[in-house]
Amino acid sequence: MAKVSFRTNILLKSIIGKDLITDDNIAVLELVKNSFDAGSNEAKIIFRDVVTELSAKDYKKYNQSKIILRDTGSGMSEYDLINKWLNIAYSEKKSKKEEFNRQLAGNKGVGRFSCDRLGKSLVIYTKKNSEPLLKLSIDWTEFEKIDDIEKNIQDIDFELDEISIEQYVKETRLEEFETGTTLFISNLRENWDLSKIQSLKRQLERFINPNQNFEAESFDVTIEADEFQKIERGLPESEKINGVVKNRIFSKLDFKATYIKANISEDGKTITTVLRDRGNEIFTLKEHNPFDLLKDIEINIYYLNPYSKAYFRRQTGIRSVDFGSIFLFINGFRIPPYGDQGNDWLGMELRKGQGHSRFLGTREVIGRIEINGVELDDEKEDFFIISNRSGVDNNKHYEQLTKNSAPYGYYFKTFRRLERFVDEGIKWDSTPLKESAIEKKVLDDKNWNEGKEEYKEDLLTRNKRVISIIEKIINAKNDEIISLSINKELVTELADEQAKKAKAEIDSIVGQLNNKTLSSEQITQLINDLKSSENEIENFPGQASQIELLKKEQSKLKLELEKKFEETKELEDEAIRLEEEAKKLQEELELEKEKNTYLKTSSRTLTEDAKGLVHNIKITSRKISSSVDNLYDKILNDSYTKNSLLKSLGAIKFQSEKANKISKIITRSNFKTDRNAQIADVVQYIKQYIEIYSDIYPRNELEFRIVEKDTSLTKKFSVLDMSVVLDDLISNSEKADASLIEIDMTNPSKEELRILFSDDGKGVAEKFLEDEKSKNKIFELGITTTNGGSGIGLNSVREGLKSMNGTIKLIGNNVKLKGACFEIIIK
Repeated sequence: MAKVSFRTNILLKSIIGKDLITDDNIAVLELVKNSFDAGSNEAKIIFRDVVTELSAKDYKKYNQSKIILRDTGSGMSEYDLINKWLNIAYSEKKSKKEEFNRQLAGNKGVGRFSCDRLGKSLVIYTKKNSEPLLKLSIDWTEFEKIDDIEKNIQDIDFELDEISIEQYVKETRLEEFETGTTLFISNLRENWDLSKIQSLKRQLERFINPNQNFEAESFDVTIEADEFQKIERGLPESEKINGVVKNRIFSKLDFKATYIKANISEDGKTITTVLRDRGNEIFTLKEHNPFDLLKDIEINIYYLNPYSKAYFRRQTGIRSVDFGSIFLFINGFRIPPYGDQGNDWLGMELRKGQGHSRFLGTREVIGRIEINGVELDDEKEDFFIISNRSGVDNNKHYEQLTKNSAPYGYYFKTFRRLERFVDEGIKWDSTPLKESAIEKKVLDDKNWNEGKEEYKEDLLTRNKRVISIIEKIINAKNDEIISLSINKELVTELADEQAKKAKAEIDSIVGQLNNKTLSSEQITQLINDLKSSENEIENFPGQASQIELLKKEQSKLKLELEKKFEETKELEDEAIRLEEEAKKLQEELELEKEKNTYLKTSSRTLTEDAKGLVHNIKITSRKISSSVDNLYDKILNDSYTKNSLLKSLGAIKFQSEKANKISKIITRSNFKTDRNAQIADVVQYIKQYIEIYSDIYPRNELEFRIVEKDTSLTKKFSVLDMSVVLDDLISNSEKADASLIEIDMTNPSKEELRILFSDDGKGVAEKFLEDEKSKNKIFELGITTTNGGSGIGLNSVREGLKSMNGTIKLIGNNVKLKGACFEIIIK
């Protein structure tokens, strides 16, 4: 039988070129990795003629746009170009672990076809050491014109020429170089506008490991796009594209965030884990590595509280959620798309959905997994990148790294420790402000610093809890742990803070003892506070001498408090006894007041003090006599009519009834001989007196109106004097032809009664209203305000009020009613 073999059809170029690598950014990243593997210190990405006004359709055919990737690495010889670069799928990197003091990044031998993904034509300029400068021109469209079963990929020829440096400079408009490679890619397949180049820059920022495993041989990536220089002048730094691409984010977060770092040693025997919080190391744990397939892998995970998220945006110009989450790096370079926004390759969001308040998701953390020392031979079954450069193979190594269910993989073993610390240790760093408000404060305040951060609990309470749950956070068996170191400085600092707090509590208690009169209940509370402080000092690590000193102060203070308690309790018991006695006396006083306040007793014995009321009867009697005389004269002179006779008899009957009513007042009163010994409520007395007094007058003759609301004034006063005051004021109102008298009583204060006595009569003559002197004159003896008056009434009123610590003054006419208004103040 005949021997047969595979053939390589011309269409193979597209299968392993533009159709395999479908992402332009990944294509550029592959070329950058080749520059790195070539030992270059720099990969420069240059864009030319990418700004165009062509339509999308015409752009595909006629554009002159170019991407130039230039490095100063080892370059290639003619042999290298023909036997290595043009040899599809061959990669000498498969047999090399590192070169130029670097771990190699590529290994598949298909990265060269990234050039096909980016543009339709490629010119390679390369020079190795002292060998000639070579130029290789490739037109990728030559492989796309023919669909012929007989046409093999090797049937397409390329031009390989030797050129001078001068010709290179003329063709490329680039500076001379001694060794290196320039890839001149033109007639680009996509339109590289500003936003597309910004996207590339963001990918490159994530592409370069911030730890730079190749620090011994530094490597920079630079973007040069002169056409956008003018446009980007007004853009924030994070949106500019020209210049060196740097990944500065993680190092800036070291002192801002809570984070955990775990490292499997190069020999794969141990894992060392360090947990840090706000710049302080919490613990360092060294344990045996249970993952037999994993070695030389470092994990860094940062928890972003609301303040850290705001710092992230201020430093980078983008939100952390837009930046991404947990990135994967192999041999120093990132593997897309792991960690991109929306890429939950570790299943954290799915897990968070099962315990939202307990688990962290991609929005709360960012970080990286760095896998180093990976051998790029597929046969080793190590971590290896799949051919389209998008991800790694999901083999057993990958499972030991990423498994998110028990028994957990290496990542989740580390991640869950940070998660417990956030949930149970720092309580998610809860703040009283909303996340949006915090971001606005941090972004708007140029002088913002960490000292302005606000949290729901103080740092001492937070850190004490952190120290107390370290064992729970670690969650490891004793035989798994090699060593554990808890930050002694943090413990000492906490002890100092605790001591300061205890000392402050002692000083506060002493201050309260010195400056306040405390109740026994308050002293008991202070004793309880002191006991709590004693327990905290007893159970917290610190310097023995410091703790002993505090204990002595606490003991001394406790004795002082107990002594103070006994003294205060005795005083309080005495105060209670006196209060009970006072209460009993008050009850007796109330009974006395009740007995003497009201004028409704049945005693009919007339005392000497009652003679004051007899004066009123005399006045009434004179009126009756005067009325009889008038009637007598009319009868003698035959000058009366039936109506006038009836009117005179009616007046006589009214005055007679009045005298009868006044006599009832006398007989219903129970005045004491000592006029100053009465204890009564002045307001109640006036109301009851007027109630009885008003019975004398028919409603159409004289009406009384009492105005008061919860008014009172209890004091010792002569009820006889008060009766005379009221009688004389009412008599004056009668003389002024009043038909309504209003008595308005209020309390300006608890110890003062204000009475406004008003009527609707003719009022006081104008001569008494000119000024205060005139108003006071009417109270002088002999001064009368009415025709036929004796000038005694108002003077008697003033003198009567003096006896009960009272005053009276004329306010004027037409104040409350149209007649006169007097103000009486009794204290």
